Amino acid sequence: MERLISIFDLFGGIRPMARALDESPSKIMAWKRAGHIPAQKQAEVLEKGLALGMPLTAEHMVFPLGHPVPEVAAMPVAVVCHRQGKAQRSTGAQ
Repeated sequence: MERLISIFDLFGGIRPMARALDESPSKIMAWKRAGHIPAQKQAEVLEKGLALGMPLTAEHMVFPLGHPVPEVAAMPVAVVCHRQGKAQRSTGAQ
């Protein structure tokens, strides 16, 4: 799997993306820091990018920073739970 280019890079950076979307650079920077574009803005971002001739796809909305490295994404994640839920602690079925 080839790594998806960051949507922020496709727009040319934070400030150019902010200008294109008529948003403040701090808001776009917050999206980048969070690693996601708010759901209510995704359609607008996709539409604006396509209008500007960018090769955007819905994947760019889901993975705005690019895909995770395939080797890391394929690794199993260990799940450890140290606390029992209230239902697990109770004695007897309800």
